[in-house]
Amino acid sequence: MSNKKYFDFLILLLLGILAGFNIFVTFILTPQLFSHFNPRLAGEITNLIFPYYFASGWIIGIVIYTLIAVQSIKDKFIVKRLKTFIIGLTVLILLYMAQHKTLLSIAQTINSQYYSLLDEGKKKEAQVFKEKFKTVHMISSSLNILALFIILFLFYNYVSKKEEE
Repeated sequence: MSNKKYFDFLILLLLGILAGFNIFVTFILTPQLFSHFNPRLAGEITNLIFPYYFASGWIIGIVIYTLIAVQSIKDKFIVKRLKTFIIGLTVLILLYMAQHKTLLSIAQTINSQYYSLLDEGKKKEAQVFKEKFKTVHMISSSLNILALFIILFLFYNYVSKKEEE
């Protein structure tokens, strides 16, 4: 197997791992946690998992960039051929970074305020934070589903480009 084939295999493997992780966390792990534990405990558990999940997205994206950059040393036209793939990969990395570095901390802060008010017996004031959390959660969930579609598009796009060669 040539070096080029190893790079192609690694890129597709990394995209597959990312898609699998996204599907597992989104459609299996999180629903199971919230259906078997009370919302507060399930939220605490997901707060331990999500930083790693979101970080894995942008780190894997940067690794894929690096693999393409290494390939570009021998193949000067790879960036031009993979332009759409690289743009999609950039968007994917930015989505995961936004979730990891911004939305996650906003959601955690709002949730913490919600439970602090509940613990103090201030249910009416806490409800305001619950609504804010729902909005942030909806945005994050939408970005997460968008990320999955982008990963699937990247996989398809990369395979298509390789078949053209």
